[in-house]
Amino acid sequence: MGGTDRKYFKDMKLLEYINSDPRGFFLADMAVNGLYLIDKNVYDVYNSPKLQLELSKIMDETFNADFSYALCDGILFSEVLGLDILKFDKDFPSVLEHSFKEYEDLGKLKMPDFEKTPRIKNNIETYKLISENINKPVYVSIQGPFTLAVQLAGATNLLGKLITDVDFVEKLLKFTTDLIRKYALALQDAGVSLISLAEPATVTLDRERFQKYVVDNLNSIYDELHVWKSLHICGDTREFLDLMLKCHLDAVSLDQILDYNEIMPKIPKDIVLIGNLDPVELIETQSPDVIRIETLKLLKDMRSYDNYLCDFGCNCTNDTSVENLKAAINAGQISYDQLDRIDL
Repeated sequence: MGGTDRKYFKDMKLLEYINSDPRGFFLADMAVNGLYLIDKNVYDVYNSPKLQLELSKIMDETFNADFSYALCDGILFSEVLGLDILKFDKDFPSVLEHSFKEYEDLGKLKMPDFEKTPRIKNNIETYKLISENINKPVYVSIQGPFTLAVQLAGATNLLGKLITDVDFVEKLLKFTTDLIRKYALALQDAGVSLISLAEPATVTLDRERFQKYVVDNLNSIYDELHVWKSLHICGDTREFLDLMLKCHLDAVSLDQILDYNEIMPKIPKDIVLIGNLDPVELIETQSPDVIRIETLKLLKDMRSYDNYLCDFGCNCTNDTSVENLKAAINAGQISYDQLDRIDL
């Protein structure tokens, strides 16, 4: 796929792309594994579009998955908005203090100027470089509006406000939705092909609140985009899977705890189901031979569907071996002719 003319996939739907060759396709959504290949720390890469491109290139050369991507930046908005951040050398940073807990705090929230905010400007330049230099669809995962609101206000506080101060919740979500929409549009303009909104915090909601605070906000973002659109939520999402599918998306990514033999028949044929190799119990801890067999078993189970895209159920652990990652990706890209001849 490395030599593919970019127009080849840019004129396609995601479903068409993953069926453009008679083999499995793999979206290798990894964490900071690439840092070990270029021997750099997280903020070395975050602060340098050139290093981001170097990382993306070496990941492509090493694993040859079907999408390219930069180092994931899930803390971006919280950092730009002034929250205290705990930083690590070889792991994602995390929020130390949730600064926007009360209604009066929301007045301090200001939409960043992307051109004058180095962290955001670097990211936009990063995706432009990757899209221009690697002939594969560029993938990015961005926090969804509700999950960002949890980072800003704190989970316990925000869930309490759903009962005691709906105005606070709605005003905060209006801001986070507008910010994420603006960023997603900038990445679209930079050449990103697949934008996934990650909403892990929404698994705490009931159906009524999921519809009210998640679906409409996500659709207000998706409806502005003309790239491939995906949604990822961790945990057991069976109770509101139908609501997730109300979102105007091209793909949905679910947790490894779910049985895809049960889930796949519920997915519309024009929506791609992504996942669900276990990143810990399988990819981190098992041997390459076991990983290969389990990946092939999953592909066999999904073989009768053309809307399945192999991936890990969530980010792999930082110290997962290159050999284990390769075992999953190589097996996930097996030709269907070869797969049909394998007896497992």
